[in-house]
Amino acid sequence: MGFNSGPYDSDFIQPVARVKENLSIWTLGQWAHYQIEDQNPIPPGPASTVEMVALTVPAITSIGANATIAKQLVAVLQLNDLEFTHLRWEPLDAGIEGLIWEVAGQQKFASRAIHARVDSNTRQWDRHLSTTTFWVLGLNRDMNLEVRNRTAFAQPIARFIFMGYRMLLKAYDLSALTTNEKRAMTRGDKEVVAKIIGPTTWVQAEGRQA
Repeated sequence: MGFNSGPYDSDFIQPVARVKENLSIWTLGQWAHYQIEDQNPIPPGPASTVEMVALTVPAITSIGANATIAKQLVAVLQLNDLEFTHLRWEPLDAGIEGLIWEVAGQQKFASRAIHARVDSNTRQWDRHLSTTTFWVLGLNRDMNLEVRNRTAFAQPIARFIFMGYRMLLKAYDLSALTTNEKRAMTRGDKEVVAKIIGPTTWVQAEGRQA
């Protein structure tokens, strides 16, 4: 199997770049540039499974028929500064749907008229879950998960499993650059970025408004 051709490759999840390679990440409305210092997988399993009914604040014992758990912080996915995760996910329970909210309340997998949901049938159409890919960068840029029960009966559990890669990053020091160079770096001028840090992989971690 070859190396990943892009962040949404229709194959098993693979790193988008290697250790000591560069990442240029869209975050907080601009491009930020890093080198990968360390990388390791987060395999699917008990540690990366969350049960959203149990996490709900205020506490509930089930999610009602056709009911919603409003977006909640998923604590196991929180990061420290200069950590970056590349993840895919799916619900484990039939009839349960998940919707992701990014930093600052942005909808993930959304357009003007769609906020797409991931459910137990998603793998049927996308067997490697490539369209469920999302990213979390650093401290206090947490994702939130909204849960919907589309069945006609209450469900006592709503489990989701996550998998992917965790990276430790080193931010490039841009302090010695001119004002124009700094502006070019944050707006993602490819020629300037290549001149200053060399080849890089571009990743849009957070949505951008039209």
